Amino acid sequence: MKTLLAIGMVLALTTSAAQAQQSFSQYNEVSKETLTYKQAYAKAQAGDKPLLVMVTADWCPPCRQMKATTLPQLMNRDSFNKFHFAMMDYDKQPELANQLIGDRGLPQIIMFEKSGGKWLRRYLKGVQSVATVESFVAKAGTYRLASNDEENTEKK
Repeated sequence: MKTLLAIGMVLALTTSAAQAQQSFSQYNEVSKETLTYKQAYAKAQAGDKPLLVMVTADWCPPCRQMKATTLPQLMNRDSFNKFHFAMMDYDKQPELANQLIGDRGLPQIIMFEKSGGKWLRRYLKGVQSVATVESFVAKAGTYRLASNDEENTEKK
């Protein structure tokens, strides 16, 4: 009985490890298609598209979940084609990340758009579904009063 239980545990761990490796591989493919924050910011400054930034951290379970599940689906569906999309690791650029997210937590997707010569930003925080993120980015170009998930503020 103990042997059977041990075999079951080994199979479960092996399956979990394979799934984790597949998710990690998908994330690595996604990260190759994204720009650095510096690259995306420079392109957005040129004025052809808004800037979309996802701030994450390797130690953040919700961030890992979004990078492994939601983000690959969004990339496969070309959901970010109308933006300069960048991924930012909180631990690699903590000062800039703190300026971008404030005290709102991780993961966070931030949309920057120009309106009347000023940069406005909106926030989408926490783990989000593909539909929620697509709805968020579909609002590009429409400015309205802030709600709990979105906020319009000038970029400092």
